[in-house]
Amino acid sequence: MESVICKQEKALKGKILTTIVLVFSFLFLFNETEPFLPRIILFFVTLIIFGFSISFKISKDFRNKKVYSCFGIPFFAVDLNLEFPDYISVFSASFKLNNEWSTVSALGTSEKHDRIVIRFFRNNKHHTVYKTKRYDDAVKIANKLGKVLNVEIHDAIKE
Repeated sequence: MESVICKQEKALKGKILTTIVLVFSFLFLFNETEPFLPRIILFFVTLIIFGFSISFKISKDFRNKKVYSCFGIPFFAVDLNLEFPDYISVFSASFKLNNEWSTVSALGTSEKHDRIVIRFFRNNKHHTVYKTKRYDDAVKIANKLGKVLNVEIHDAIKE
């Protein structure tokens, strides 16, 4: 195993909005009063946005990448600047997101999420590489990261 993929979760509001737009663009395909080409273009653009995801690829040589994918097919990658960790920690955290400034504020101005988080710690700095609702997934990925990087894992949930 030379690398570990940490797929980032989409925000719930993003999932809801892209699903709604995808359904409407699909239904719009059957509207025969409009030209076909714009309808099909709208549907495919919406489908691409719906399937879009970001992952962190952490490799053994620590040449990490931020990978952009559509339905799991990578199409673009950029360097991900991380410091090599002293240790990796798995713990529970709460995240609060304010949405007063964007178009999703119609779905609520703030949201709070409780997640299991994997973070790389180096001295006094940290970087979150993975968030999930499932403890088992977090531990599995943390253990893979620990093996690939040969770094100690701290499980703050079980301690």
